[in-house]
Amino acid sequence: MSRKRLSLGIGVFALDKVVVSVVQILMVPVLANMWGLTLYGIWTMIMTIPSFLVLGDFGIVNSAGARMIQLVAQDDTNGAQTTLNTAWTATLSIIAVLMGAIAFALWKLPDGVVPTTTGFGEADSRLTILLLLAYGLLTIIYRLNATAYRAVMLYTPSLLCQTVTYLVENIAVVVLAASGYGPVVAASGLLATRIAATFGTYLLGLRLVPSLKPGFARASWKEWQQLWGPALAASAFGFGLAGYLQGSVMILGAVAGAAAIPAFTAVRTLSRLGVQIATLVSLPVAQEFASAMGKSQVYRAGRFFGVVLVPATLLSTAGALGLVVLGVPFVRLWTHGAIVADQDLIVFMAISSFASMFWNPLANLIMVINRQRAFSYANLAISAVGLLQIYLMAGSQGATAAGISFALVDSVTLMVVVLFIWQHWLVLPEFRSGIASSIAEIRRPMAMLRSLRKGS
Repeated sequence: MSRKRLSLGIGVFALDKVVVSVVQILMVPVLANMWGLTLYGIWTMIMTIPSFLVLGDFGIVNSAGARMIQLVAQDDTNGAQTTLNTAWTATLSIIAVLMGAIAFALWKLPDGVVPTTTGFGEADSRLTILLLLAYGLLTIIYRLNATAYRAVMLYTPSLLCQTVTYLVENIAVVVLAASGYGPVVAASGLLATRIAATFGTYLLGLRLVPSLKPGFARASWKEWQQLWGPALAASAFGFGLAGYLQGSVMILGAVAGAAAIPAFTAVRTLSRLGVQIATLVSLPVAQEFASAMGKSQVYRAGRFFGVVLVPATLLSTAGALGLVVLGVPFVRLWTHGAIVADQDLIVFMAISSFASMFWNPLANLIMVINRQRAFSYANLAISAVGLLQIYLMAGSQGATAAGISFALVDSVTLMVVVLFIWQHWLVLPEFRSGIASSIAEIRRPMAMLRSLRKGS
């Protein structure tokens, strides 16, 4: 392992989280005040489409990425090339069919189905949905191209491309909204930026990773047989998570009204900032963890696990307490009084924040070795229960119903993730020794990084 590579990865990921946090904090008050709560609520509902697609991504991106890391760790570049081409072929085939089917269905829908409001009619709503559908599907290809970077441990360039793209496309939305344009133009700005970024990432990949070229030439049915099982599990988790995150907004809006959405999304944004900070270390470290597991270096893998465990424990506790104490006044100040959050909503989202800031970093380590089936189906099931609970309670509890649901889903998922780790990794003496070694050195991070680099 390169200490410089890991340090840069953590540093760039920190930059990415700062950018994401600043953009999210900026967008809520701008869009809420420029478009009004109803149109902003509709935009939030429609934005669930690309978010759902990107989070789900058919499971292929995660499955292919994890397998490519293992193959490269075993010096099998040809096998990694076959994996990438197989993933490309499968993904583009699914996208072509899905884009055509959804576009046809969208324009055949009767009036009154898509969300509308004054100044944002049926045609505008359908066109915005179509543009965001194309944006979401294109983002999956963008992410698949980036897996080639990560397979050869070029985590920093991959994340830099992602960060710059996210920043530019969301600044475009903010600027367009502040200039008086509506969701149709904002969606067009997102799509145009993503097209340019996808093409740029492809060209950069040809230069940085010439041994792993996106395309179809080496696609293999035999390789797909290796990918589809983990891909299905990753898809269940991805679509389950996306369906829950975005479905909770849509159900809340349908039952309690679009005006109830901004309070929930504002508090959810704050609670998810903690998750982004908690994954600050886990995502860069996960690539190294996967490489160590691929080489059967159990003690070394345990050391990487320890590097993730301690920050997750500290940050989850601090984040939950901070949200409980400062949540209500911060939301009022942040939105200039446009949004008022209920304390009950804050408390339940704090419970959700604590659990999610714990399980997300640990789940990253499970997913990079393609063992996501250990928790993905359980998460899918509890997410379905959570959506039903929002539907049943939103009429009387409003946004708080979504908070209760999030607390339930994240708590159950945490228990399932911990159970897997307890049964499969913590039973290994070498793994436990690696964790203990990292915890002992956590007060001396540079010394810890040096020893990790030497393989001790």
